[in-house]
Formats: sequence, C-alpha cells, structure tokens
Amino acid sequence: MGIFMGKEIEIEERGRILIPKELREELRLKSGQKLLVERRGKEIVIKLPVNKNKFVTELKGCVKKSKIKPMDIKKIWEKL
Repeated sequence: MGIFMGKEIEIEERGRILIPKELREELRLKSGQKLLVERRGKEIVIKLPVNKNKFVTELKGCVKKSKIKPMDIKKIWEKL
C-alpha cells in the first residue's frame, strides 16, 4: 500500500467532494459505499466504518480477566 500525499480538492456547490481516483482504487472504495466523517479540531477525517462482527471476533481473548464479555460489547454496539 502506498502513501497518498495530500492533494488539494474543491468543495462543490452542494458541499460534495471528490476522492481522487488513485486513492479510491488503492482503498477499493466503491460507489454507494458508506464512510464515516468526523471532525478532529480543524480537520475533517473520512474513514471506513468498523465492521462490528469483525471487531467482536478480533476482541475475543485479547483482554484477559475482563469483566466485559465480547458478546456484551456487541450488544452495546447494536444499540448505537
């Protein structure tokens, strides 16, 4: 995976932005795919959403002696 150096883009009249083709291809982004947008101070961060099931699966066994079970975390996520 390569490093994508910042490229200046323009905000369209309706507030839309275009993610450069080379970045879309590298990240395998598809039309209609959902992304998360968040603000960090004066930055706008666009990122892929976390897959809840994959997160819970990878969480199993990583925190020893925890009082919270991975399936309980999954239930909490489902309420969000």
